[in-house]
Amino acid sequence: MPPPAAYLDGCTLAPDRFGSVSHKDICTAHDRDYWMKRRFTDKWAADFVWAVRIVARHSSNGGWVLAALALAVLGWLALTTVGWWFWLRRARWGNA
Repeated sequence: MPPPAAYLDGCTLAPDRFGSVSHKDICTAHDRDYWMKRRFTDKWAADFVWAVRIVARHSSNGGWVLAALALAVLGWLALTTVGWWFWLRRARWGNA
């Protein structure tokens, strides 16, 4: 069962873009991974892949490279600690 549209909110608590370069699709893919993949290793992999994709997307985005690197590092730390709340959120949507 796919996640409800409201679950796919892009970059929760973070900007969806830096300058003219959007990374909302990366965040939406991460949301889908959280919804569909239910093992601990899947969650960790989704968090890691999210961070790598953010850095890769902005690797040639001028002055936004450092902001993207900061988002990737701080975001990965937040996702691996506080992200459990969102990962477990699927059960709160009544689709456990």
